[in-house]
Amino acid sequence: MSARRLNIGIRTRAERSKALREALRRVARGNRSSEDAGLYFESVAELRQILTEKRLELLLAIGRHRPASVHELAGLLGRDYKNVSTDITMLERLGLVKLEAKSGKGRAQAPTVPYDEIQVTIDLRHPRAANAA
Repeated sequence: MSARRLNIGIRTRAERSKALREALRRVARGNRSSEDAGLYFESVAELRQILTEKRLELLLAIGRHRPASVHELAGLLGRDYKNVSTDITMLERLGLVKLEAKSGKGRAQAPTVPYDEIQVTIDLRHPRAANAA
């Protein structure tokens, strides 16, 4: 079984639009093969603003400890629950985290990471990426 990989990189708005059009053309031709998932930002500064050290720490802790709830995750890391919850919400919107409802009392949701690997690529030939780094 191959690893589930997320590619993260820098793309201009035009490059993201072109990639979307190409994907739609592939689907229209009947090619539904899945490519590695991708998450793209317009600059390194934007990437750093969203994927902070604390949020990356959350992703690693979820994969390592498989907490049963966001509350448990906060406890494992010694962080305030409200801050962890806010970060998990951001990561969920980006598709980096999924919250799975657990059976039993309360509304606890177990955070999971749907990827085994995250690969960050910055094309140094791209002027915007190089200037922002």
